[in-house]
Amino acid sequence: MPDGSPLGTVLITGGGGFLGGHLTRALLGRGDRPLLVSRSADPARLPLDLRDEVRLEAVDLCDAAQVERLFTRERPTTVFHLAGARGRDAAAAIRCAEVNVTATLRVLEAAMRHGAARVVMTGSAEEYGAQAGMLAESLPTRPASVYGITKAAGTALALALAEQGCPVTVLRPFTVYGPGQPSEMFLAAALKAAVSGRAFQMTEGRQRRDLVYVTDVAEALLAAAAAPVTGRVINIGTGQGHPLCDVARLVWRLAESAAPLQIGARPAAAHELFDTCADITLARELLGWTPRVELESGLRRTVEFLQGRGTAAQRDSGTAGAGTG
Repeated sequence: MPDGSPLGTVLITGGGGFLGGHLTRALLGRGDRPLLVSRSADPARLPLDLRDEVRLEAVDLCDAAQVERLFTRERPTTVFHLAGARGRDAAAAIRCAEVNVTATLRVLEAAMRHGAARVVMTGSAEEYGAQAGMLAESLPTRPASVYGITKAAGTALALALAEQGCPVTVLRPFTVYGPGQPSEMFLAAALKAAVSGRAFQMTEGRQRRDLVYVTDVAEALLAAAAAPVTGRVINIGTGQGHPLCDVARLVWRLAESAAPLQIGARPAAAHELFDTCADITLARELLGWTPRVELESGLRRTVEFLQGRGTAAQRDSGTAGAGTG
């Protein structure tokens, strides 16, 4: 499947989510018309600019019968498995296990049975846990959160099935940000506070995060669907870690915000203390991918989106597509 060639029938799980919306725009720009699968078929889940452009179908990916019917009818050539659930406490453990593990197994098995040419799924940098230095795919996974543990389990299943013939590649995005990001994420919350003029309380923010703009991640997904490589885990980041206190100050400067930025006003939870910085050597070598959007540019675009000064597609992306799908 050479780069730029048609991807055939395209299916996106988690299509109503943040990353799913941006990937859908990239696919539409290529001439592909993906089917989006989400927990709800309510068009209000989709950004305004996508509602008349794609099909949206409600499927419970944990239900083997529903997944089988979907794949039997659609026979997708390319599957982007983006559906996921977040959570760090015991109450979220069941949902994370259902979506990040069981649903992943259902989708991958169905893709194998029905002859999909390529499956690209997303893991998470949280699979690494607290490890020092540049994080390379050769490192062992040491997840400490419910989310990280279940994402690591999903990745392990994918690699095991790849050995049985499943044409799957796992991309491991680091901290993805951009227009339409879920509001519970640190950077989205900081951006909204700065633009709306609300005080924002945060930790000392010494922990570093590798922040990668959402359109770069969408391009990485497309590159993985075209690259002649399967059965691999590939980091998607920038190779640079930024202290969150510096990121917050940059947001305030770009937004020209007079709201109080209260750095150090709250203690950091244990799961917030580690640094992340991606080794993206494999992404360059195997996918021919490198990030194109620098941090200041990406933050400026997101600020302009929140201020209503972005492009039409950015303005229409709204908040409807902010969930995991």
